[in-house]
Amino acid sequence: MRRPSTAVRLAAVAAATALVLAACGGDDDDGGSDDSSGSDDSGAAAAGQTTSNKQVYFVDGNTADYSKDFDPGTLKGVKATYPGAELGDDFRKRLLSIDSKLDSFTYGPESYDATVVTALSAIAADTDDPKAIAKEMQGVSAPPGTKCTEFKECADLLSGGKDVDYEGVSSPINFNDTGSPSAATIGIFEYGEDNTFHNIDYVTGEVTENPAPSAGQQIEGTGKSDGQFKVGTLLPQTGDLAFLEPPETAGVKLAIEDINKAGGVLGKDATITEADSGDGTPNIAPEQANKLLSANVDVIVGAASSDVSLAVLKQITNAGVLQISPANTSTAFDTKDDKGLYFRTAPSDVLQGRVMADQLGKDGFTNVAIMARQEAYGEALAENVEKYFTEQGGEVVANVLYSPESPNFSAEVDEIASADPDAIVLISFDEAKKIIPEMETAGIGPNK
Repeated sequence: MRRPSTAVRLAAVAAATALVLAACGGDDDDGGSDDSSGSDDSGAAAAGQTTSNKQVYFVDGNTADYSKDFDPGTLKGVKATYPGAELGDDFRKRLLSIDSKLDSFTYGPESYDATVVTALSAIAADTDDPKAIAKEMQGVSAPPGTKCTEFKECADLLSGGKDVDYEGVSSPINFNDTGSPSAATIGIFEYGEDNTFHNIDYVTGEVTENPAPSAGQQIEGTGKSDGQFKVGTLLPQTGDLAFLEPPETAGVKLAIEDINKAGGVLGKDATITEADSGDGTPNIAPEQANKLLSANVDVIVGAASSDVSLAVLKQITNAGVLQISPANTSTAFDTKDDKGLYFRTAPSDVLQGRVMADQLGKDGFTNVAIMARQEAYGEALAENVEKYFTEQGGEVVANVLYSPESPNFSAEVDEIASADPDAIVLISFDEAKKIIPEMETAGIGPNK
């Protein structure tokens, strides 16, 4: 059961995007650990005590289970943020019924919601035409329709001629005019002695700004329809984000199972075709996207990486197919020409950046450094963390971008070390396994 909410206030800032925030604490671990032995070193930093180690913060791209990668205690006290509401025991068990080997549930709820909301939109449109589905996405996910939380419940309301407001497992969703959630939840986590993470808080934010679509984001004409709702997945079976594929695929498969148990879409079972986005290796995705387009899918769920989704966005939307990502957070999608066919169930980095900045201030830090991937995701999140942290009165003493393909990151780590920050925000993917040891060598690791 969800714990009662407690109000959380962010420092007042003049921002173009208005956020209304509330937080609730929880002990459930969405990352697969119940260890609560993590420590918070920020008190020493706030008190001005001399220490060579740095408080390190992770984000959604590198919040993973490192229990097999580092010596015990290496990441103890590291904090992290990533989008996603508190995962109830029932939904956790349902995901495990699809894949019993899951040790992380990151973006599983968002993948489930992406599949359900597109299926409901197909029912509302009474066709599997992707363009018609896209026109219904905002309507089935936002007021003033009747609130519903399960596919069958929502589908029955639609069949009865009622409008619906699907409240997702991951968030209220409420798509804005450019296909992004206008409200979402960010979890705050901490690593323990076992190098995996447990939840310490949840922050729900509402983005009240509603950008108007550009001319290139308008839906024009009609698309193809064969009378059967077909879903394709373009998720990272390989690559730097491969740890995200199992929960994401489980989320889609669970949704398809629920949809078909409830009678399917348009009187037929929904189908699923899988492909590998190879996130972190963008040249894999175009060929795999063609595989899905050749299968005549109506909706493609993916990719996980913003950079990879940007690489195939034109290919997918020019084919008249709807693309919806469970994990893309780059702000680049807010203005990207997508023919009105791109959506996401994860919030943009405006929200995570604001929550991270608030957490830094809450932990007592005023001088921080940011080290980020030099691509759409890393640059956008770094920009937003810096924006909101400086607006709160903090100083970013270094904002260092690195090439993900680099054989080592010693130059960037040395640059961070020379800036002598009190805390470091590391915006990476799987290469965190290389960066953390280099940070330790430079004397700025989380336990050095």
